[in-house]
Amino acid sequence: MFNVIRISMMKRNALLFLLCTLFATPLLAKLNAHEEARIAAMLSALGEKKDLTFIRNGSSHNSEEAVSHLQLKLSKTRNRLDSAEQFIDNVASTSSVSGKPYLVRVDGKEETAQVFLHQLIAETDKTVKP
Repeated sequence: MFNVIRISMMKRNALLFLLCTLFATPLLAKLNAHEEARIAAMLSALGEKKDLTFIRNGSSHNSEEAVSHLQLKLSKTRNRLDSAEQFIDNVASTSSVSGKPYLVRVDGKEETAQVFLHQLIAETDKTVKP
């Protein structure tokens, strides 16, 4: 009798796991294709800014290193993001290690990465089709 109960509980647990997996999967992939394209365009434009210095945790990096770092952060967080703006505000602007804001220096002017990336995405949005 206990074996029958154990088997039926195993089947029930397996079914629950399967259902949870099926319903949770769409919830994990939140960034739609348009938002992915917006982020990709912004990162591409960032990589083209050869005179840019990206400062994180006191260390200076060129634009290519900045893009590489932000792509890595995106790969680890994209399932928790709904929009490019969330990526900028919650991921691309601040160190997850120190909590310090990233800075960007261009043409001798320094500003937060958050402000810079919002301006950059406003420019690149003109080229991304809805």
